[in-house]
Formats: sequence, C-alpha cells, structure tokens
Amino acid sequence: MKKYLLIFVSTVILFADAYKYAENILGVKTYFKYKNVIKSTLNKNSSLKNTLIFLKNNGLINLYFKKIKTIHPTFVFINNNPVFNTKNLYDILKKMGYYNFYPVNIHKDTNYTITMEMKSQNHIDPLDLLNAFEKRGCKLINIKKNNDFKYIINCLNEKLSNTVKLKKNTQALHNIKGIYWIETKDFDKIKISTSKYDFWHPYVVFYDTNLNIINIISTSDLIRTKILNIPQKCKYIKITDSFTKENIKRGIFIKGLK
Repeated sequence: MKKYLLIFVSTVILFADAYKYAENILGVKTYFKYKNVIKSTLNKNSSLKNTLIFLKNNGLINLYFKKIKTIHPTFVFINNNPVFNTKNLYDILKKMGYYNFYPVNIHKDTNYTITMEMKSQNHIDPLDLLNAFEKRGCKLINIKKNNDFKYIINCLNEKLSNTVKLKKNTQALHNIKGIYWIETKDFDKIKISTSKYDFWHPYVVFYDTNLNIINIISTSDLIRTKILNIPQKCKYIKITDSFTKENIKRGIFIKGLK
C-alpha cells in the first residue's frame, strides 16, 4: 500500500503546475500577495526550474535575513539510498559554502528524510540546489515553504559528481585534498602509482552502485605502486592514504587492467 501511495504522491508532484510550484516556494501569504502578477506573466506549464528562475528574476524569493540565524531545511529523497543521498547532500552543501551543519532528525520508510540544522544569513538558494542535484543525476521535483524549506528530490539515477572513469591508458590525477574517486567498468584490476617523489600508505575502498562498501584495502606499508583486484559489482573506488593525505595530494597515476 505504501508503495502505491508513494507512486501516487510522486505523480501528483511531478505534474504540479507552475502556480502551485510558486505557492509552495513562496508560502501561501506571499503567493496571494503577488498572485495576479504571477498568473499574468508566468506560464502555467513552466517547469519547477523555470518557475524558480521567474521568481528570482522578479525578486519574489526572499532568502536573506537581517542577521545570522539557525535554519532547519528538510530533504526528502524518494527512490532513496541513505548512504548515497547523504554523501551527495553533504558534498553539495559544502560546495555551496555551508560547513557548520548537522542532522537533527532522520527518518526512513519508503522515503529517506533528513533535517539539517545550520547557522546562516540566508536560506539555501533553491535554483543553485536544483542545478547541483542535476549534476548528480537527481531531480528536485518540489519545494515547500513553512517556517523552513522542504526539498523533495528524486534520486532514481543518482551518481557521484567529479569522478574519473578508469581507462586502459595511464591517467595522471591531481587533488590537493588527497582523495580520489574513480568510476570503474569492465576492468579486473587497477594499477595505482604515486609520483617519483612520493611514497604512499594505500587506503582503497571499493563500492557498489549504491555506495555500499564491498571491500577495503588498507596497509601501513610505504610503497609507490600497487595493483589491486577490482571486486565484482564494483562501481566506485576511493583512493587515499591510510595516515596522511599529504603523501598523494601532488598526484597519482591510475590504469585499468584486464
């Protein structure tokens, strides 16, 4: 029964018209204040993205506060995968400049819902959030404003952003943070090497498509090159150092092997 209810609710959300989007985003009071302007200039069939662009361009979305305050945005993921959803959400918030946030309520049934607490001088920019989720294969399908904002996100085609696809040719990677995410396909092994100036304590994690851990390789040995078997059903590989990211922040070399 819950499954069919979720499908029904999702269908209603997906086919909401632009006026309903606007009402949800602005809140009932603000929407009815500008209702005539919105209905006379906004196409009823506009997508959520185009509705957000319209509202922002016309100065109707008020995101800023007079001083820093505590906000509690809620994120509802349908087609949920809590580990994957949370990683992408945290990465997005950090890239948008939010660092001091933590979950205050988490609930999982047919959906995965997480409410964050953060101090900010503004609400999250919904258009920036929509664009950020799109890059990760997710679709922001509705936004609802009460005291804070609730974002409903479909992550059926969720993926990691900024991964490097493993190839048969050697690739040189550089990341000052010393963490590398690799997307693998059709390779049995991966060869990982540091630069000729560095040594490395391998710490390599293999994940499936849902970002569940399949295997972890960790060693205190200090080496330059290591060849590792890639487990079946592996989709992503995270490469870092067991002790300090400094050892590989200047770069590594990777190569896929059959």
